[in-house]
Amino acid sequence: MLCSIHNFHQIRPRHEIPQEVILEWIAKVHAHAEASHVGSFSEELYQDVKERLFRLGFGANKIQNRGIHINDLYTEKFEEMELFPITDLPTGRGFKARSNFFEREMDPIFEAFYPETTPLPAHLIHVTCTGYVAPSPAQKLIARRDAGQMTTVTNAYHMGCYAAFPAIRMGAGYLHLPSSFQERVDVVHTEVGSIHMHPLKHSTEQLMVQSLFADGFIKYSLSPSTDMPHFKVHALQEEMIPNSSSFMTWRCEDHGLTMTISKEVPVLISRALGPYLERLYAKVGTRKKRKTYFAVHPGGPKILDYVEKILNLEPYQMKDSHEVLRRCGNMSSATIPHIWQRLLEDPTVENGSDVVCLAFGPGLSISGALLEKGGDACST
Repeated sequence: MLCSIHNFHQIRPRHEIPQEVILEWIAKVHAHAEASHVGSFSEELYQDVKERLFRLGFGANKIQNRGIHINDLYTEKFEEMELFPITDLPTGRGFKARSNFFEREMDPIFEAFYPETTPLPAHLIHVTCTGYVAPSPAQKLIARRDAGQMTTVTNAYHMGCYAAFPAIRMGAGYLHLPSSFQERVDVVHTEVGSIHMHPLKHSTEQLMVQSLFADGFIKYSLSPSTDMPHFKVHALQEEMIPNSSSFMTWRCEDHGLTMTISKEVPVLISRALGPYLERLYAKVGTRKKRKTYFAVHPGGPKILDYVEKILNLEPYQMKDSHEVLRRCGNMSSATIPHIWQRLLEDPTVENGSDVVCLAFGPGLSISGALLEKGGDACST
């Protein structure tokens, strides 16, 4: 066993907004940004963008709600928006303003995760794919607490939606250093995907991205053993699918981060998934027969549907992955930890159950883990 994952704590974004409200707002922003750019409003463009957004991002088995941290959705006075004043700036503000927003807003999130009375960990790993500043919010927290000799900060940035797994690899490594044995590693995810919309990019691919991504903040701990409800980490596996590097990208541009996702991604993943799982299970050898659940990163509803179909899963095995997508949207790297928290708190998921975890990202990467739910103290 590599380590145990436990002590989950999530902070929801400032606003919880129904998906249809968000999609309607995005359509208006696109149409009015184009009007500012070309000089006239197009009702045809507005209706076209709206129709595609709702086709892509709304339905009974799709996202019903998203957490959004920016305030811009609460005004249609576009000139007053902080990040998307499209009357004057059809592209929205540049990367500097978006980074400044991230820095300003994430400092209080870290303070909320770590009140003055909360003991700091030996190692603090900050994971994000949506905001990069130095010193990071994690480093500033440790500096404010004058804890730089006690807590080491690692910034784990820009890896994509699968980034929780590299963070666990790092944390497990820290725990197994001779000087760190029996100490605690904390992982904090802060994802603010809402700051990265580009209102002049009307392609279906970009509308699909804008229909999916949401904001989310979550913290959890890694330790060699714990008496708390936890997951034992039995195996980790990460691979890149050959000749697939162009199928998913996440790039810094002048007006935010831009993601591209090929329609071939679900097909490529479906082909690679079976052999990947064989190699993951090979790391732990034969296991006694037990109930197995799946924590699958919901890059979109189709990914979940493909995994269920390929592996011939029953609905209960992936219900928490579907529920997090419906309630929260795709929160990039923070999504898998939200699914873990639901599984850990779900009384119908018995101790001793296996949890197969899967997430996908640029590379094209498949990353995952084999966990076991536990409620009693475990030993290394």
